[in-house]
Amino acid sequence: MKIHQIYVHLEDYRRFMERLYRRAYEKPVDKYVFTYTLGATGRRMSEVLALTTDAIDFERGVATWRVLKKRDPGYYVTLPLSPRLADLLKRYIAFNAVSHVLFPVPRQTAWRWVKSVMNELGLYGWRPHDLRHAFVLEALLNVKSIELVRRWVQHATYKQLLEYARVVGMEVDKPLTPW
Repeated sequence: MKIHQIYVHLEDYRRFMERLYRRAYEKPVDKYVFTYTLGATGRRMSEVLALTTDAIDFERGVATWRVLKKRDPGYYVTLPLSPRLADLLKRYIAFNAVSHVLFPVPRQTAWRWVKSVMNELGLYGWRPHDLRHAFVLEALLNVKSIELVRRWVQHATYKQLLEYARVVGMEVDKPLTPW
């Protein structure tokens, strides 16, 4: 889907995330928790696949993500977890006796999980990466800060984010002050 199409269907993403949270909480199995983590963080699929128990600090409510797009094997970003996601990850780790990597599966398997969960919960015609796009759009609508969203999703440049900002109607080409 194109970014503007996702924006038009952002309410579908919101409903999907609500249904997914309830399903994942009732049944904390890999495909639901993985998909929820993807949609609730805006991380790339490979970044969620690399998440380990050591990278989550439940006391502080943060997770440290390895950012794989930067081509630097030692590039990490620590970001807050929503209370819902923190609770769900705790439940998943305990329920499944996870000791290190949360989702030790190939990328293709994870992609199939996400597609199957999307279809099961009524989010048709979306690709797994569209959850990242929807997250960025939702974040821009909620925080109104391109820089904060850029740091969160780790886009290297503003070019792509300016397209998102244009789609959600943020006035990024006007002066911030009248003088």
